[in-house]
This record gives sequence, structure tokens and C-alpha cells, in this order.
Amino acid sequence: MFEQTVETSATPHITITECMGDLVVRGAEEQRVTLRLRGGADDATLEQEGETFTLVARVACFLTCPADTTLTVHTVRGDLKVKGVQGPVAVGAAYGNATLDATGPAALEQVFGNLSAREMVGSLEVQTARGNVRTRGVKGLLSLGRVTGNLRAAGLKGGLEAEQVDGNIRLGPPFPPGATYRLNADGNLRVRLPIDASLRLALRAAGRVRSRVPELTLEEKNGETQGILGAGKAILEAQVGGNVTLRPLGPEEQVAGGLEAYSTADLEELGAVVEMHIAEAMTELETRLEESLSRVDRKVLPHRVERAMEQARRAAEREAEQARLRAERAERRWRRVSGRRPRLDRELVTDEERLQVLRLVEEGKVTPQQAADLLAALEGR
Repeated sequence: MFEQTVETSATPHITITECMGDLVVRGAEEQRVTLRLRGGADDATLEQEGETFTLVARVACFLTCPADTTLTVHTVRGDLKVKGVQGPVAVGAAYGNATLDATGPAALEQVFGNLSAREMVGSLEVQTARGNVRTRGVKGLLSLGRVTGNLRAAGLKGGLEAEQVDGNIRLGPPFPPGATYRLNADGNLRVRLPIDASLRLALRAAGRVRSRVPELTLEEKNGETQGILGAGKAILEAQVGGNVTLRPLGPEEQVAGGLEAYSTADLEELGAVVEMHIAEAMTELETRLEESLSRVDRKVLPHRVERAMEQARRAAEREAEQARLRAERAERRWRRVSGRRPRLDRELVTDEERLQVLRLVEEGKVTPQQAADLLAALEGR
């Protein structure tokens, strides 16, 4: 493990020409740049000219810098994670997954994996994303050129421009007055609308347009489905190759404990939220691990790593056995509370069964963890 620290101002400019492994950049209050590598001093070159830094890394690295740093990343061969850097962030190409957390305005040219962005204090512009894109909380405009996977977005206060999404789109509130959302997708579009939304809709779909919003009346004009909610101060324009589904955001779907509550109408949406939080937690865990490793005595590090790996292996075995036992208990519980016989094959769980499991949670007959076990048992996992 190699570490290098350089004092700087509150607003340096850091350019990472290339990182051959994973790259983690984290903003901090201290006015210094700290570089940590999983290799030695010969595995990276950090040059300084005034308040401008240039880094080339041949291994995975962890970089801590002032929060107001201007960050430019040309190429990352692994995963990219940027957290707490509130100055402008520019990325050329990330060949793995990219995660942006509480950053300033960001512009990415190419992400070859999945992209996750949350609590952005500025705008976000992405030219090409080869995987899925998930965003939650972008103050500025979210601008997407080409997304070859699916798009899930909520908390977009500055509007959305999505030129081409090859998969499906799921869009959630808010829809503040004056914001515009323009979408083009080959798949389906699903929109959650708050009861007090002020939105004007213009939808073109190759499939059906269906609304579950009581206050919304839709009419078709020249192949376009139109409707107005409230005063219509925000605009949603979409052209999709599949179906469009509009549904109300119920009072139960409020933020609780940092997680969106689920509704019985949308178990899959709950899964997406949980998955995003797991990804965020793993990012934070990796960041803390990098910081901890930098303080470990190098002489005792191999022994600690070996011991940790053995402990992890044993823990994984215990968890696998516990998961098997939970699935068996969940299957027996399913028989008891639902009165239905378990599946003898491994076909997918139907929507009706998912809803029934959620109703059991709402009625207090099972806990959320037990519900997850029930679903796992039904799917034969």
C-alpha cells in the first residue's frame, strides 16, 4: 500500500489521465490531496504545478481531495466512484460502472457499465451509457444521449432530456412548475404522479396508454394522447415503442427511514429502490475499507488479510445455510397464512402472488424480511 499527501488550496484542479483499475475519488474538508494505491510508488505518477495536479495510475487507487475540487477524468479502466466532490466533474470514458454521489455538475462522455447518480447538486449530462441508468435527486437538468439499458429516475428538479433509451423508463416525482421532461424510449414508460401534480402530458405510444389517476382525463388527438393535471405548469412529452402507464403516488409512498415505502401496486419499484440503497452502501463500505487499509501496518497486513478471508468464507457458509433454513420456514409459513400449496416447479412468481405477500406484510402477519423469504421460496431459490 502506497500513500502520498500534498497540501493544496480549497479549489484545486485534478486531472486523472488514466487509471488502469478502479478509481474512488472522495471530497473532504481538508485542504490536501491524498493518494492511496494498492501497489507501490512506481504504480502511479502524481505531478503538481501550482494548484493543478495530474495523475496517471497503473493500479486501482483511492483519492481524497477538497470538496470544491474541479475533477477531470479521461479514462478509467475499472469502476468509477465519485462522492462529495462538488466542483465540476468531467469524465471521458469509464469502462466499468460509474457512481456519482453528492457531486457538482457532471458531464460523462461514455459509461460502458451501469450508471448510478444521487443527490447531485448540479446538472448531469451523459452522452452514452451502455448499461442501465438510475438517478435519484438531480437539482439541475438531466440530459441523456443514448442509454442502451433501462432508465429509472426520480427527484429530477431541473427536468429531463432523454434522446434515446433502448429499454424501459420509470419516472417518478417531483414535477416542479416550469420543468420539462422529454423522453424517447423503445420500451415501456411508467410514470408515478403525485395527487397535487401540475403537469401537461403529450404522449405518443405504439402500444396502449393507460391511466390510474382519477383526476386525469386523457384524450387522443392526431395520434397523440393528451391530458392536464392541475394547472399544467410542468410538461411531460414522450414517444415510446411500448405502453405508457400512469399511476398516482399514494400517501403510503413517502420517505421512511431513508427508503421509499412500497405500495401493493408496485413491488418491482420497491426492489429497484432497495437495490440502489444496497449499491450505495457497498460504495461507502469500499471507501471506508480503502481508508482503513492505508493505516494498517504492512508487515502484519498479509496475516490480517488471510485471517479476514477465512472469516469471510465461514460467514458466507453460515449465511447460505441460514438462507436455506429461512426459505424452508418461509415455504411452510406460506402454506399456513395463504392456505395455498407451494409450487412444485420453478416458474416465476405471478403479480397476484406478489401482491398477496405484500398484503400479508400490511396486515402484520409477516415482516418485510419474512416477505422477502416468502418470495424467494415461491421462486424456488
